[in-house]
Amino acid sequence: MNLPKTIRVAGVPIKLVREDLSDDECFGYYSHDRKAIFIDKSLLGKKLRDTIRHEMVEAALTLSGVGFCKRYEQEAIVRCMDDIFFPAWERF
Repeated sequence: MNLPKTIRVAGVPIKLVREDLSDDECFGYYSHDRKAIFIDKSLLGKKLRDTIRHEMVEAALTLSGVGFCKRYEQEAIVRCMDDIFFPAWERF
């Protein structure tokens, strides 16, 4: 899969960066300060696409301000989207 260098979330350009994240034991993460999504370079295919989508949801929630609420578990919301909403959407 050819990845663009940047994507837009809420009109904000977000860099897509592939790097070795094996030491972090994660597939990817969004850095709001750097306006970048970092994706483990070993990911391919559906796992790569799903991880980028997951991090785009993280970026969207943070850019909207929701991610800064004091009583808010952002990872729970993103996982809900990953595991419940997106599979339902794809079946539809």
